[in-house]
Amino acid sequence: MGSLRKILPEAVSEAVEEAFLGKLQAKIFAGADNLVLAVRAVEAVYANAGVETIRRAFAESWAEAGKERAKAAGDNSLRSLCSTIEQICIGSHEWIKLEDSDTRQAYRFTRCMWAEAFRELKAENIGFWVLCQGDASLASSFNPMIKFSRTKTLMMGDDCCDHVYYLRTR
Repeated sequence: MGSLRKILPEAVSEAVEEAFLGKLQAKIFAGADNLVLAVRAVEAVYANAGVETIRRAFAESWAEAGKERAKAAGDNSLRSLCSTIEQICIGSHEWIKLEDSDTRQAYRFTRCMWAEAFRELKAENIGFWVLCQGDASLASSFNPMIKFSRTKTLMMGDDCCDHVYYLRTR
């Protein structure tokens, strides 16, 4: 999963897709590099208080994004959330869907261009709170009955990210 060919209106060759993904990867790296430089500059001046302020801002942003995406989808079901996440991840991530039911969706992500960029920058901690920590907030703000669990992340050097989204049983 994760091929751009699934979302493009016309068929493209593997070479075109690879070229596009190369450009996407370069842009992701540039964005991650700029973010790391900014966080480290704030940290140099304001120490942990500055970094914590940035971290909180990202957490709030993920929570707001969940609400906005649910509203845009017009459906805050578990399937709708996971469909939205899959659309976000096409191109920059590779994954296998392990479970697919109305009450539980599980994935094994085997590639994340963001993790690759932050690891290359030796800034996995920044990448983790900028991106990975937002997964739970996005899910719960999309629908408060949706929960999220994960025990591994590519960002922190694991062989995969094991995402599980499930409906809370009252």
